[in-house]
Amino acid sequence: MDRIRFLNAFDTALLEYQLLHADVPINVNCLLLGTGPAPGIDELRAFVAERLRRFPLLTERLVCLPGRRARYGWRADPEVDLDCLVREHPVQPPAAPSAHGATPAPGFAGTALRDFVEGLSGAVVPLSGPPWQLWLLRSADDTEFALFYRASHIQQDGTAKNLVLSALFGIGTDPMAFVPPQRREPGRARAREVGAAAARSLRWLTPAAGSAVLTAPWAGRTTHSWETTSLSLLRSIGAAVGGTVNDAFLAALAGALRRWTGAAGAGGALPGRAGGMAVAMAVSTRQPGERAMLANFVAGARVVLPCAEPLPLDRLFAVRDRTDRLKQGGTLGLGERLLFELLPARARPRLFGAGLSGRSSVLSVSNQAGAPGPLAAAGRPITTAVPVPTLFPGERLACHLSGLGDTVSVGTAADAGLPGSRDLARLWAAEVTLLADAVRAFAGDRALP
Repeated sequence: MDRIRFLNAFDTALLEYQLLHADVPINVNCLLLGTGPAPGIDELRAFVAERLRRFPLLTERLVCLPGRRARYGWRADPEVDLDCLVREHPVQPPAAPSAHGATPAPGFAGTALRDFVEGLSGAVVPLSGPPWQLWLLRSADDTEFALFYRASHIQQDGTAKNLVLSALFGIGTDPMAFVPPQRREPGRARAREVGAAAARSLRWLTPAAGSAVLTAPWAGRTTHSWETTSLSLLRSIGAAVGGTVNDAFLAALAGALRRWTGAAGAGGALPGRAGGMAVAMAVSTRQPGERAMLANFVAGARVVLPCAEPLPLDRLFAVRDRTDRLKQGGTLGLGERLLFELLPARARPRLFGAGLSGRSSVLSVSNQAGAPGPLAAAGRPITTAVPVPTLFPGERLACHLSGLGDTVSVGTAADAGLPGSRDLARLWAAEVTLLADAVRAFAGDRALP
């Protein structure tokens, strides 16, 4: 019998949650951007087929095992249908010349790339087939191309997504090199970790303060936006105050939300007491022996962003202090995983849904370490990797950070009914610039690259 890899507790909860919301795309998505002429679809399929032979984990599909109680697992399927796995989106029409006869700029015209992403991200990855798909889009002048990777979240968290992308596109590199080592403090008592996680979980009981705009009826359609910046810059911003890349990411998000009409509403009033906005932050719970697994090892931590702080540097200090407090008393994520696994199986999907309901957090955020690169598709270089978040049932907004090498991208997903639903990424990038200026004034030019 072929080897079966069983779902873990979080995978199973996600599967049951997806079955309850069969029409909702609970996916992990990534937009890959490349330069030069795109590979042909047959060439791309041949390239992917060779990678499937090298890395059988790429062919795994969900199977239901016989028995009195439904039990699911993953089994490699060497007969995977490449026509289903790798597809091509129709080429966009060429841009028309301007009224003055100017030659259109090369690359993707107008909103073609955004429309491509928004059109595909709203579809569920079928559980009956391979848990991931790859779509190709070439620019009209064939100077750029895009690959949109869609995977079922049941099989892959952000770390697993990077493992798959490195197996598919990594150049001369073991895919394990794309998975950061997991560091856990040895010898820490399980009871202490669970106790710390239980204390942190009490924060979820406080209702999230949200504006009337964020609690308005859903439009039922998701919009996306993204911007890129330098990982070195974010690292230097965080380090200037004894913080991390994640602190810089969240501080910039706090400033962007402060100015975003989707959060403040038409009147510009900040939501909640003192303008704080609660977010659900994804935290990895992987252990060292789980680095190479396609699975979900994720927990959620609740952080209140200091949107009311008027100065960028004050927001950065406040975020650093709040994330530092989260880490006190135990390893963030480890206790949450132990606590989740102690719960009865029937309670796990409900707990998962409650964390994303909008009652305890206004939006979800994730900062997933990107692949170091280089990546290429059939010999064509891939230069940028953009995270494309999914909105779970009950969510109005999500913001993720990831990237490729030193180029990192923030990607947002927002309900189309929110005013300025596509503005948040642009505002975030502007806040990074403000933070960089504030840090230079605070610590001197040596603080930043």
